[in-house]
Amino acid sequence: MKKIVLIISLLAFSYGFSQSLPINFEGDVTTSDFVDFDGGTATVIANPLISGINTSTSVASIVRDGGAIYAGSKIILTNNLDFSVLTKLSMKVYTTAPAGTTVKFKLEGTGASVEVDAFTTVSGTWETLEWIFAGTPNDLNEIVFMFDFGNLGDGSANSTFYFDDIEQVAGPPAPTLATLPIDFESTVVSSDFLNFSGATASVVPNPQVNGINTSSTVCQIVRDGGQFWAGSKLFLADNLDFNTLWHISMKIYTSAPINTRMKLELEGPNGTTSLDYLTTVSGAWETISWNFDGLPNEYNRLNFLFDFGNVGDGSAESTFLFDDIEQIAGPARPNPIPASLPIDFESSVVTSDFSDVFGAITSVIPNPQVDSDNSSATVGQFLRSGGQPWAQSKLVLTEFMDYSTLSSISMKVYTEAPVGTLLKFKVESTASGAANERDVFTTVSGAWETYSWDFTGDPPVYNVLTLMLGYATPNDASPNATFLFDDIDQTLPVLGIGNNQISQLEGVYAYPNPAQSTLTIRSEYENIEQINLFDMLGKQVSVFYPNSPNMTIDVAHLSKGIYIAKVSTPAGVGSIKLSIE
Repeated sequence: MKKIVLIISLLAFSYGFSQSLPINFEGDVTTSDFVDFDGGTATVIANPLISGINTSTSVASIVRDGGAIYAGSKIILTNNLDFSVLTKLSMKVYTTAPAGTTVKFKLEGTGASVEVDAFTTVSGTWETLEWIFAGTPNDLNEIVFMFDFGNLGDGSANSTFYFDDIEQVAGPPAPTLATLPIDFESTVVSSDFLNFSGATASVVPNPQVNGINTSSTVCQIVRDGGQFWAGSKLFLADNLDFNTLWHISMKIYTSAPINTRMKLELEGPNGTTSLDYLTTVSGAWETISWNFDGLPNEYNRLNFLFDFGNVGDGSAESTFLFDDIEQIAGPARPNPIPASLPIDFESSVVTSDFSDVFGAITSVIPNPQVDSDNSSATVGQFLRSGGQPWAQSKLVLTEFMDYSTLSSISMKVYTEAPVGTLLKFKVESTASGAANERDVFTTVSGAWETYSWDFTGDPPVYNVLTLMLGYATPNDASPNATFLFDDIDQTLPVLGIGNNQISQLEGVYAYPNPAQSTLTIRSEYENIEQINLFDMLGKQVSVFYPNSPNMTIDVAHLSKGIYIAKVSTPAGVGSIKLSIE
């Protein structure tokens, strides 16, 4: 995405015309002033809903149709935005997309880009949304609009967004920049924190003077409502230097249960990175640390996202005290050791062999779901915790994979995510940078299943396995964002899951798809022995035993939506994702 955004920025100087805030689209900005990218199309049009808080004649519209999950458009401003006094951007928004849709505001320019999210609270009416940019340097002059960020637009009404009256307004005061170590006894005060999405930070007298912390003053974060990623941000005067001190340590006190997820996120010009810590005590101070060994020295903001994955309720269990933030010496991260297929996690591959990026956390753990489908003692766990929709984990192999005979990669997966969740498997090359990826969709929920990704015809140039399990689903560290995996191996071609057909090689497919009244599942080479039809919750709605190459199914009585047909033939078992309209 960085490369794409750079190209867009260069094009903007040729095709965009500079503007100034406020913008009301009544003649100040026209369609030609927008620079569209990756599936977003912006136009200035007549207001389609002159009512409520917006009786303007003209507004802007962005329609997202295909492209990328970050599709949008941008406007170039004449001058850099100055957030020293007016620290918020405000905009009226109208869409029929569901309440809770993400509206990302990204600012670009000569300095490091900054992005902030807001979320719609209504559908089908105008509302005013605000984005807080307190502490942002005054070197940015491009406003990038990314509506419904994280999802792929389809050109429908739910992918259409109207907006108007973009302006700077008063907000929280610009913070004083802090320097580590921080003990809250003098320099850092409540107004130096930027709160977001339901969290409130304040510097208070220590209410728990005991144990390892007898300090007079601490910081307190209370989470009450908002989002599962609610937190607070602290701006630093200098970039964090991880050359020698790569652990960040602090004391924490909470009465939340043991294993509460404490996320520390670092933010800088090229984005964010985060690590999680699970508490080991409740009702007592403990010292915890996060190991950021190997990171570049480019981060100058700390985001505290305590009890990440849950929405706070303002209670004692949603209250967190912390103190004595500092960088300390500690063990380095072990270097990843290349692995060899097959991989069963019983001996050779350990947690440190995975390289996590964009919000994935992969670890090798005792199997928490031992059953007849997978009796292994040890498995891998892929957790989506913050970051991007394309969160991923990489495992380097000792050799390049040869697909001339064993052209599929198979793996057992367990997740409680709904049936139809996307499991994306990517192969990459450390030598050339080449990459390819395949998709399958889950066919069960709450049980182990073996899935296969077919790389027939690919050259023997790939030596990296990249997991993107639950691709483009919420990164909330919940059971639905947790994927166990085991027994990774190269295999002969088997039935795998595609959008409409199981495998061209095996000649098994469904038509029409989408269907309204009937659909036919056909096997070109084998009789179909059994078809199990599941809804998106994993509930079996029908079972058929055709013993024939063809099976026509009456679907008129089924509710509209996505279904999974699990098809069994003498050649194997696979699944087809079906759409009923």
